[in-house]
Amino acid sequence: MHKGIEIDPALAGLIRHMRAIDDYRQVFDRLQASWDTLTLLGQLSGGATEMSGTRSAFEKLTASLVAHLAAETRDKAMTDLRTKAQNAIDVLVRNLFERTADIGFLAADTDIRELLEQAESSEEARVAMQARFRDYVAKYSVYSDIILIDRQGDIRARLAPHAATTARHAVVDEALGSTGAYVEHYGKIDFVSEQDALVYAWRVEDAARRPLGVLVLVFRLADEMEGIYRKLLPENDWTVLGCVTPEGHVVAGSCPIQLPAGLKIAPSALTGRNPVLRLGGRQYLAMACQPSSYQGYMGPGWIGLGLVPLEAAFEQGDGELGAGIGEELLASATNNSRLFSAELRTVSRQAATIQSDLNRSVWNGSIRQAGSTEANAAFSKILLWEISNAGRKTQAVCDASIGDLQRTVVAAIMEKCRSCAAFAIDVMDRNLYERANDCRWWALNATFARVLAAPSAEGARTCADILATINALYTVYSNLILFDANGRVVAVSQPSEAHLVGQVLEAEWVQRTLTLRSGQHYGVSSFEPSDLYGDASTLIYTAAVQGEGSGRAVGGIAIVFDSTPQFAAILKDALPTDEAGQALPGAFALFVGKDGRVLSSSDERFPVGSQSPFAINPELLQRDGDVAWIRSFDGKHGAVGAAFSKGYREYKTSDGHESDVTAICAVPLGNVMEGTVSRPAASAGGTGTLSSRRVPDGVSAFEVATFHIGGHWLGVKARDVIEAVDVEGLKPSARKASDGLLAGYKLHQGQPVPVLRLDRLLGVPDAQAEQAQIVIVQTGARQFGLIVDSLGPIPEIAAAELQPLRDVTHKAEVPALGVVATRDASGAPGGMLVLLDVDRLDASVSGESGHELVRAAE
Repeated sequence: MHKGIEIDPALAGLIRHMRAIDDYRQVFDRLQASWDTLTLLGQLSGGATEMSGTRSAFEKLTASLVAHLAAETRDKAMTDLRTKAQNAIDVLVRNLFERTADIGFLAADTDIRELLEQAESSEEARVAMQARFRDYVAKYSVYSDIILIDRQGDIRARLAPHAATTARHAVVDEALGSTGAYVEHYGKIDFVSEQDALVYAWRVEDAARRPLGVLVLVFRLADEMEGIYRKLLPENDWTVLGCVTPEGHVVAGSCPIQLPAGLKIAPSALTGRNPVLRLGGRQYLAMACQPSSYQGYMGPGWIGLGLVPLEAAFEQGDGELGAGIGEELLASATNNSRLFSAELRTVSRQAATIQSDLNRSVWNGSIRQAGSTEANAAFSKILLWEISNAGRKTQAVCDASIGDLQRTVVAAIMEKCRSCAAFAIDVMDRNLYERANDCRWWALNATFARVLAAPSAEGARTCADILATINALYTVYSNLILFDANGRVVAVSQPSEAHLVGQVLEAEWVQRTLTLRSGQHYGVSSFEPSDLYGDASTLIYTAAVQGEGSGRAVGGIAIVFDSTPQFAAILKDALPTDEAGQALPGAFALFVGKDGRVLSSSDERFPVGSQSPFAINPELLQRDGDVAWIRSFDGKHGAVGAAFSKGYREYKTSDGHESDVTAICAVPLGNVMEGTVSRPAASAGGTGTLSSRRVPDGVSAFEVATFHIGGHWLGVKARDVIEAVDVEGLKPSARKASDGLLAGYKLHQGQPVPVLRLDRLLGVPDAQAEQAQIVIVQTGARQFGLIVDSLGPIPEIAAAELQPLRDVTHKAEVPALGVVATRDASGAPGGMLVLLDVDRLDASVSGESGHELVRAAE
């Protein structure tokens, strides 16, 4: 229970931090007080309608609305937190997966092996190896140190200065004896740092596969995490992200004050059972996320953690996202059962049903008061008007809160699309960063330079073996190609591509590669079809192989990126998902080039090379950052998120290459609806000026019970109306009338009453109202019903204001007594009211149903 409202216990500790929800609760409380007063006055007057049922229904509805608003507000905050925490840990895992391949390849480096094969290393050899390490880190800038250790534990060479000359840590012994492919270790290592460090180690072996020593790569963990968090957390974001061990030790945090490395968190806080975490005397909304597997690799076992202070967790609102969500979109999206729960979709219908019942109750009360001369009749009519007015105010607040509720759901999907697009482009940038590094490092292989300078069949076979070994470690390539200064293929990594050996490559990137004069430079093809990739589109990264001591390119290496499955995997992992991790219905993701053409797609409707379904301005994205929009495509509204490539480290930021790719994630929300859509307005009282309008004393007048059908304002004399009833229970006619005027029969006070389709009699388009009513009319001893869209006011009309029908139309077949050009209290036109003739309507009913009614009565 929260301030008189039944609430889910899981929300009890959160709802007091939701100011918008509390604002609505206060409005509902004031309305409820009005209902209490009106109910009491109705009971005292004795002539007004019974209010207790309606009051109780509104009370339950408002409580339900507050509970739903609170739940959706919480879910939106938790979804945002989950997306950020999940993206952070998944990006890290993908990065570390590349490190597991790096250590295996570098440990097999010829120069490293030869140094360890020497009994003692000369100073000159150590300096040369240090230079080689420096060259490696210049390309793979994710490492802070590289350490080479022999079998006796002596450090033979290293990149960063350190006092240690020996290594006795258990990680060395594990690397020497492990049967795996690498050793991953996080903790304090005496020969690395006094602080916890993440290292990758593997043994260096001789030609006979005997261990010579161990190579250790020290990962720049703090630097990497800072970069991840910086991209995920915009300025002024209250979110705190962290990486935590299963035991609760913080590995890294985005805020050194709130979540410093080394902090201990209770492991129970990582189970997800309680969304609130108390930390340092402050309460946080918390979300812990297990990493997603990447090619079977789960990382070091760490958990992604997202925190946001409770006092700020629900203050962000929908902002600019909510501003672009219109009524037509909400109506369409709400009908999408795959996005909105059945319970959520029925809230709006419940409100409309309650209001419709209230309208009918007030209308019937007014009918009963029509023509009454009792002393309290005037008071009862005023009270009825106030009841109707209170109903309209209550529904207006309900409609506003329902609209906010629906906007919250849609805005959450929009934000999810934006975050997923940012994740996709970041993963792509990081992936291609590795490709640019790989080709440059492999081009430094001394064997390649020697063979290209002095070609031989044996040398070519040796180069092919080296390329095959590399390709076995780095499976993201379909082929690795070594070519000479004439562009002729010398060796390939894939035996199935051996037919390329001896062929001259004609692609434009060949000559561009041969002009590169530094090991820090690389080339890359356009994303286009290539015969080296089965005529499918891909990227080919290249680097020049420099002659030993000549500074002249003697050839080059081309690595054919396996773009089709690699990009598809990135987009699949970037699809917006639900809490169960399943992709949202219809969700898809794209990579799009600057020319608007699709580079990769998760949806077969948008094949590679086709035009993107969304017009994207990369310059605006580059300037304004990631965005989320509502866009229409294929006859549907969709939430669309877009993010432009920002590069990674030096890749596409300072290496001379420009970003040119946009990631797009989209989720269809609902069908585009024709015409305009607006929320139904309360209609029982119509305009207050007409409802309360009185004709001066002494003037002949009558009251008219009005209603609406298809935009037309119609009515009958109030004295001819018994009451309005719900359309539920209408039994269809057993005989199909040719003109379809008879809708069926409604049991009223124990008797079957024929019900007329007034819209068809008058030639009005079929009614579409969800809350249709039946007006029961009596003429003489007979009763019949009229189906109407909604009920209108019951004004008093002077007899002299009734104009004969012939004065305004030549259609004599219209069953009407005349028309009234009404005016409101200020004298402004109040609409044209058509007063129907119940006797002529009765004749229509009799013609349709006389005999059938007799049979039904029998």
